Amino acid sequence: MPLFAGLDRRSLVRVADELQWIALPGGAELFAENDPPDAVYVLVAGSLGAFRMVEGQLKLLGRVQPGETVGEMALLSGHVRTATVRALRDSEVVRFSLDGFERLAKLHPDAMLAIARVAVERLERSMEGKRQDPAPRTLAILAAHPGLDLHPLVERLGYALARFGTVAAVDIRNGREATISELHDIESDHDTVLYIGADDIAWNERCRRQADALVVVADAREPAVAIEAERATDGYQATLLVIMHPGRIVPGAARAWRTRLGIEQHLHVRDGNDIDRLARHLAHRAVGVVFSGGGARGFAHIGAIRALREAGLTIDSVGGTSIGSLMAAAVALEWEDEILASCFQRSFVATNPLSDYTLPLIALVAGRKASRLLRREFGEGDIEDLPLPFYAVSADLADGRSVVHRTGPLWRALRASIAIPGVLPPVCQGGKVLVDGGVIDNLPIAAMRRRHHGPVIGIDIAGHHALATEFDETDLPSAWALLMARWRGHPKRPGILRILLRAGMVNSASTAEANAAMSDLMIKPPVDSIDLLAWQRFEDAIAAGYAHTREALAKATL
Repeated sequence: MPLFAGLDRRSLVRVADELQWIALPGGAELFAENDPPDAVYVLVAGSLGAFRMVEGQLKLLGRVQPGETVGEMALLSGHVRTATVRALRDSEVVRFSLDGFERLAKLHPDAMLAIARVAVERLERSMEGKRQDPAPRTLAILAAHPGLDLHPLVERLGYALARFGTVAAVDIRNGREATISELHDIESDHDTVLYIGADDIAWNERCRRQADALVVVADAREPAVAIEAERATDGYQATLLVIMHPGRIVPGAARAWRTRLGIEQHLHVRDGNDIDRLARHLAHRAVGVVFSGGGARGFAHIGAIRALREAGLTIDSVGGTSIGSLMAAAVALEWEDEILASCFQRSFVATNPLSDYTLPLIALVAGRKASRLLRREFGEGDIEDLPLPFYAVSADLADGRSVVHRTGPLWRALRASIAIPGVLPPVCQGGKVLVDGGVIDNLPIAAMRRRHHGPVIGIDIAGHHALATEFDETDLPSAWALLMARWRGHPKRPGILRILLRAGMVNSASTAEANAAMSDLMIKPPVDSIDLLAWQRFEDAIAAGYAHTREALAKATL
């Protein structure tokens, strides 16, 4: 609960004799990084954003909601401001001078203690890397093109959002003549307020200035030739593109509208469906699931997915690395459990996708079989056209960084994410040399956190990959000696495939631990007994993932 939540002008005057009331239009700066700590502020209405300069650009660190204080950290420490604070929308703040703040501390020591707690909590959340901004309380629903009636969507969306709190809708008829104070009263009385756009530039601008976040709606059947929506994406508000489809998703519509409007995040709404998912995303209640890599152990993901669905948990966003990216793609395509299991049984157990061996100048196998498999099972469509938000992670050997694939052909992103160095040829694209994402990040939860607001579940099937050997040697014996040792049943040396698999995942161990700390629930099925190449352990891995996930969910609170 914010320290001064619900305080109006008169109640704030009672707290301090001397204060300054400040009206901040959207985009206005309250104070800048490195400014002296001369005051603390209380946000009465609107929304503020804290920014820091990163590589020459302002990066949004977090949002301040009505009733919360801002600037208290510098005042308590006596150091200069560590961030720039600007109004994300039209806002009102109360300024306490340094003297007034000291008097407040003497007269109301409990309030002073509460302010100190707020500062400590913000510091702890930033250090954990698990900070979650509160859900936007005011949403501007704007049309991307003229002639789109927003009211049917808003009616269904309001009903879905009502499960998370009270909802009010304001349109041009009841909002055009409303004063700022009247709109603030509506916002104070409801958990969420939907400002409905119209074919009126002035009204749409007012909706935008009242909103914590923007929802730009486009009809997938319309050409991406928007005019007014370009104005709606100005400022610092989070912006979500919602694409309405008559039934099935119209291929290419998402890419066209994203490119035209410059909006990075989108959701599909099909013929009245998907409204609940849209509401969960807007309310920061959507569930994201991240799948790790781990060779044949990845079949445990199939059991985990089945257990999640049986528990009634709806997955809203997915991402993964290596075989985990294939599982994430299957969920994003909304495959049912039987289809998912039969696809991976057919592709990995009934056949070996790594059997097209070639002259090992670049890799042990040519990769053509794996590419054909991915095209056959996952199709030729784009990531943007998947029903659920999805990403796959690969590693760029050119600059040593992970690459998050959120756009472009799905099969190609998956091919890059599973390209085990030395086993499958890398995917070379745009100057990048892309290989298995597990080389750098085998559990890419950080990538989910950057876009997803809501609980995040990590499913880590990597386990321990220790390679044991009973030999003390530097060089291999002759081929004849190796053959004789195997014929006599002597202990086997680890094969080249296992060595390459293990080598490709060593560097990701520390990253996986850091990412696990950012999850709300970490599920680690007991699959250490399953070898990375034991494709025949298909059913065993599924059973382990299913049983362990059921146990984990029974104990979890999301």
